[in-house]
Amino acid sequence: MTSLASLIGSASEVVAGFLEDPVQTNDELQNREHFYRELLDALPAAIYTTDPAGRVTFFNQAAVALAGRRPELESDRWCISWRLFWPDGTPMAHDECPMAIALREDRPIRGTELIVERPDGVRIPILPYPTPLHDAAGNLVGAVNMLVDVSDRKKAEQALRRFNAMLQQNVEERAQELEEASAELHESERDFRMLVQSVTDYAIVMLDQDGFVVNWNLGAERIKGYKADEIIGQNFSRFYTEQDRAGGATAAGFGHCGTRGQIRGRRLAGT
Repeated sequence: MTSLASLIGSASEVVAGFLEDPVQTNDELQNREHFYRELLDALPAAIYTTDPAGRVTFFNQAAVALAGRRPELESDRWCISWRLFWPDGTPMAHDECPMAIALREDRPIRGTELIVERPDGVRIPILPYPTPLHDAAGNLVGAVNMLVDVSDRKKAEQALRRFNAMLQQNVEERAQELEEASAELHESERDFRMLVQSVTDYAIVMLDQDGFVVNWNLGAERIKGYKADEIIGQNFSRFYTEQDRAGGATAAGFGHCGTRGQIRGRRLAGT
């Protein structure tokens, strides 16, 4: 941005310097005019100037390339473009363009993005930098404008928006997949619990990693003599006598449960 501002300032100073020079001979004037025209024409940015009424007085080759046409000197006013549009595509009148405002209000205009349309129909987003010019007495003598093509920036912004949209879609799809997987897991767990609860000939007991009962089927209730609400949440050591617990049977039994998938206990119903 600093280099861009420097370029704008340099272009303005070049034009203003030419306008503010004291009276010179015809040869001197012609030589200086030729020098400044060549200098502006060599710049890669689209630059043009107008008189105080907005009539175009000069344009460089970069301006021709951007506009897709050769502006008509002393005829075209305020802008060198074929047509103008606001960023939303609404047509912009030439007397509403930033250059017209800069001349009308005698102040530089910055930060107003617009779209120019070439005669071939191609539309280009640009940032204009219209700057009024004054003579040594401070009188308005015209303006200089530089047009910056921001197509690449727009393409980058569009690519970023597409990437963000794709990323959001992937996140939403992944969240949906996880939600469906979670629902299937809960359904499988429910089916398993129903299957376990339906078994009455065998005691099926589920323990957590610390040995506490988390599931107790009808078979366990019939064989062990405990209702589910009596035993769930209790430690499996409850299945052993005080003598067995004192002798280390509890730890041994839990070890067998982890390695062999079973433990042996004592039926307590009726004792």
